[in-house]
Amino acid sequence: MSNEFEVLQNQWKKGKIGIENTERIMEQTLVDIQVKKRWSVHFYYGNSIILLCTLIGISAFFYFVAPVERVVSRIGVGLMTGGLLIRIIIEIISIKKSKRIRLIHTTLKTTNDTMSFYRFRKTIHGPVTIAIIIMYTIGFYMITPEFSVYLKNWYLVFICTSYIVGAFILIKVIRKNIKKEIQILLDMVKLRKHIIEKT
Repeated sequence: MSNEFEVLQNQWKKGKIGIENTERIMEQTLVDIQVKKRWSVHFYYGNSIILLCTLIGISAFFYFVAPVERVVSRIGVGLMTGGLLIRIIIEIISIKKSKRIRLIHTTLKTTNDTMSFYRFRKTIHGPVTIAIIIMYTIGFYMITPEFSVYLKNWYLVFICTSYIVGAFILIKVIRKNIKKEIQILLDMVKLRKHIIEKT
């Protein structure tokens, strides 16, 4: 009888330790997810601010400093500013979608919300971002014929070459941040799946 009681007592202690370990893992997971989510939201706000400043700067430049007169140039400016505006709207949508992922919801709902958000951001970083960069680049080069009237050839070549170098550096920086963001979203999904398995 005492042996059975000891066995039951040992099983109860092991179960208690298992529950405590699971609770600790879940608490740590929740903290990790909150930190990563906070970084992502700050990333979206940062992108929005940088893009908005760029949009204001370009708009002010073409309105006050170098107002373009040719229709082709105006279309070019429209493509450049339109691409930036689309990207700003996407970042605002991302902020709203990210904030909808509530960590206090059920594990399954949060995982589904995170997966949906991950698919949305992956689409944004793929075809949408590429389309915006192409749109912006076409717009930039549509303006250069009008600039050639006012600028010396060597200066125009310098501007066009600088654009290519600047775009290359910017794409590298953007790509690095995209990889980090996608990894964070993947980590959030993995952590949530881990919680589901443990519970």
